Amino acid sequence: MAIKTCQKALIVTCLMISGITVGILLSNSYFQEDTILMPNIHPIKTPRTSSEEVLVDKVFTFLAPNDVKQFDNLDLLEDLNYFVLLEIVTPHNCQINISVIDPDFDVYQIFRTEVNISQGDQWFEVSFGTAIAGNYTFIFSVIAALNLNLYIKIHFDRDDKCLYDIIAPEYLNNLELYRVNKFSDGTFFEHNIMLKTDVSYKFYLGRVSAIGGNPVEKEVEVDYNLIDPQDIEFIIYQNRTLETVGSILQFNFGTAIEGIYTVEIKIFCQVDVVNVAYAIAEDHAISTGVNGTTPDPVPSNGTNSGVFYMPMEWTIGFGVFAGGILGLLVVIGSVRRKRNSVSLRSN
Repeated sequence: MAIKTCQKALIVTCLMISGITVGILLSNSYFQEDTILMPNIHPIKTPRTSSEEVLVDKVFTFLAPNDVKQFDNLDLLEDLNYFVLLEIVTPHNCQINISVIDPDFDVYQIFRTEVNISQGDQWFEVSFGTAIAGNYTFIFSVIAALNLNLYIKIHFDRDDKCLYDIIAPEYLNNLELYRVNKFSDGTFFEHNIMLKTDVSYKFYLGRVSAIGGNPVEKEVEVDYNLIDPQDIEFIIYQNRTLETVGSILQFNFGTAIEGIYTVEIKIFCQVDVVNVAYAIAEDHAISTGVNGTTPDPVPSNGTNSGVFYMPMEWTIGFGVFAGGILGLLVVIGSVRRKRNSVSLRSN
């Protein structure tokens, strides 16, 4: 009878151990799968409301044969894109010129064109990216045979920084350099930046202030060079044309060593002044940096050591199994003591 009781206890204990172990393993596997899948679930983003701010928004009358409207003391922020919207709201042809005077009294000719209503010329949008903050003056001059009305709107968005609509969001968080500077003919800028080794960086360069009239070929050109920490020069652009606003030059440059790199930018232009934005962002690691040389020997005390790793579910399962075996031994010992006790009483 005692043997049968012992066998039953053994079977029940084994079944309990197996069930608990399998349950724990399956449960752990389930939570692991959830952990892997959860990052793929993205919350629905609430659409961002427009943060447009308006400096001028009005229809103005311009008298023939020529007339001028001037807007003084417009407080502009640096590194932002400003937009001028023009619309002829009467059936008249004319010539429109727009000039901008910055806080340093530099003059930008951002728009100059002949408007022909019969050919569909009616509205235009002109962009102007700022290099410095301060009070600006916008001057609108119109030459026309007849009086006309012109709708003018000057607006901006504080989130619309120069060049930011070109750079992907993931690179904006890894900017190593970002500048918007004024350039006149022959202006030279130099920047020293720290770059990692064996990493690819994205470089961006573009004009952000419009130029009025029909641009002359190669009206704005750039020389762009990089000098690494060992004074090795890399020529990127020579007399490269900077096209219209929104047309950006970009390239990737992979580093071979870590250290201070020098960025040299020189602009040649046939206008008084132009604003140019440029940026550098870290892209991705190219390699592990192993160069084939023999590594320095690691000091040793004559013994080898290592680390053994056991997955968490194995550890839990092993603990349950060991606990079950221990419990089984206790049950068997208890049964044997009881059997011996009965045997002694019967004697």
